[in-house]
Amino acid sequence: MRTITASAIAAFAFVGTAAAQNVDLVEKQGVWSVYADSANPKEVCFIAAQPQAVEPLGANRGPIFFYISAWPKEGVKTEPSVKVGYPVAPDKDMTVTVGTETFKLFVKGERGFVHDPNEELKLVEAMKKGSNAFVKAISARGTATTDTYSLSGLTAALEKLASTCAG
Repeated sequence: MRTITASAIAAFAFVGTAAAQNVDLVEKQGVWSVYADSANPKEVCFIAAQPQAVEPLGANRGPIFFYISAWPKEGVKTEPSVKVGYPVAPDKDMTVTVGTETFKLFVKGERGFVHDPNEELKLVEAMKKGSNAFVKAISARGTATTDTYSLSGLTAALEKLASTCAG
């Protein structure tokens, strides 16, 4: 395993206090990277990918990631979330579309989360079957964005996440 530098820790910052822990890159599967903390047993593991395309080009944005996290102590195995790199308009939903299925995410700052665990599972299953995921959101300034994520390697990354972060 390779210890990740500041850029990956910045990507990991979404987990709050866990960000202070060492984070290791376990492996890459396609465009998805598998990360785990150094605790034993593991406290948190996640897979992350950056979009293959962003629209509009040139919009002022911070780091952009799609995460699927596991929190073994809480019994969470696949919790999807998205970081779009800007404050999302508080009265707007963020959406993830895979194939013909669209999932609404609730917004907190620059992040989107699925409302309910059953919908989380449906989103992850749709992603495993799809080839791309499209994340749409509207910034607090009114800019509409679409980020396109490749799902290449997702299933293998999820399998590695499950085996690395078994609780």
